[in-house]
Amino acid sequence: MSIEHYVLDNGLRLLINRIESPTIGIAIGVGIGSIYEDEDLRGISHFAEHIIYRAYPSIDLEIEGLGGVSDAYTERTLTMYLFEVIPSELRSLLRLIHKMFSSRKVNSEDFERERRVILSEIRMRNDDPSTLIYDLGPRALFGDSDYGAPIIGSEESISSMTIEDLEEFLESYYTPDNMVISIVGPLSIPISEVMELFSKWDGRSGSKKKPTMGRGGSITIKKPIESAYLSYSWQYNIANEDPFLLSIKSSLLEFHLVNGLSSYLVSRFRNKGLTYTIDMDRDYLPGTYYYQLVVSAINRESIDDVKEELINALLSIDDLFKDEYYLSKRLNYLKYLISDYLRRPLQIAESMSYMELKLGNHDVYEFNKGLEEHFRDSLSDLITNGVWSAIIPS
Repeated sequence: MSIEHYVLDNGLRLLINRIESPTIGIAIGVGIGSIYEDEDLRGISHFAEHIIYRAYPSIDLEIEGLGGVSDAYTERTLTMYLFEVIPSELRSLLRLIHKMFSSRKVNSEDFERERRVILSEIRMRNDDPSTLIYDLGPRALFGDSDYGAPIIGSEESISSMTIEDLEEFLESYYTPDNMVISIVGPLSIPISEVMELFSKWDGRSGSKKKPTMGRGGSITIKKPIESAYLSYSWQYNIANEDPFLLSIKSSLLEFHLVNGLSSYLVSRFRNKGLTYTIDMDRDYLPGTYYYQLVVSAINRESIDDVKEELINALLSIDDLFKDEYYLSKRLNYLKYLISDYLRRPLQIAESMSYMELKLGNHDVYEFNKGLEEHFRDSLSDLITNGVWSAIIPS
């Protein structure tokens, strides 16, 4: 399938993927995230994500009234906004999106309302070990640095932030040359109309700081909880790697390790009765690829057994590729996941914008083809010595 790629005069990258579907998906990626924030402004990228939605009154009602849904999230290097509507409402949605992102002025009531919401999020996150454990992995690996700081920020940084800080941030980074818009589905309006609408956006992106990457160490936190949570995180330093191929191999690493009940780690841990919940987080960052495995709801007496089992499993991961029967079954499962993913235009749009910002390559079909082509490649070189984090019962 051919993806149309346009670059508007204002620098906006516009990707169009015309497929037959009952809905249309739109993903807007902004090339700014938490690792580029100043220390006293930790969490401002996530704050901006909240404020963008305040630019339009009753935004949830408006989007649902178009026969659609929306979502957003902030990562270390980007912020993503997702929309999906029925095709007949595409024009109305595009106009709504244009209005949402056009203003860089912040209303004081909106600012204080969202500040309270985010502070509540931070407190809830710190109280929830199943969420907090994901913040400990980067901190244990990268220490007190831009790479190690939590994306959401801290109570101190959010409490001290000003409207002027946020407006300056939006003016500097919410600019067309720092954004990608992907539209996937049956496009019912002329592409010239879409381009004309978004060519009205103005501004030039400010320079981003060079993020710091420190070194941390093992972290253990005690909380009044019933079971323990473990994180094992490591990094793979990027030299002259092809980022597209590295991302394919990293996706396969996650698939082999934790995707599905028959995956390598999940099946091992379940069969030994150690845990039923293993998850993986990973991110392609400037200069490095970050990986984190999270094991949840562990009996306190089993912590050492879980650690030993995880390390032994990672060290022997190439044993996976000796069992052709197992691999053939898992390959069919991968093909199912790919076909299921291709049914949703919003997921395709999200991947296109995400890959364009991260890798400079938005060809999701070539990526999926690469997953099958490299399915049996050894992945042991991606696994390096890591560091443990834990939240244990007090």
